[in-house]
Amino acid sequence: MFDEIVRTLDPVLTPLGFATAQCGAGDEQGQVIYCRGDVDSTDGGCVDLVIDLVSTPDWRITDVRYWGFPSARWHLDFDADGDLVDQLAGLARTLPITLS
Repeated sequence: MFDEIVRTLDPVLTPLGFATAQCGAGDEQGQVIYCRGDVDSTDGGCVDLVIDLVSTPDWRITDVRYWGFPSARWHLDFDADGDLVDQLAGLARTLPITLS
């Protein structure tokens, strides 16, 4: 699961100033974090793009947050009903526009 995420999103996000993915998971939940340093920071702290995943039974994205936006805009749009491959393809298309 993480290999697919890294293969799809690293080439999209690293040119935008994000570090490569940091990934971790338990039995049923996972998280991928892309750190952007203090670019777009509202308080001078590190700005992260956080992707939450759940295994139900296949891995799917459940939330995407970008800490560089005001709290009302932290949660980014994604295809909540798609499978992981479709969700990643959608994010690969929309994140460069949303985060540029």
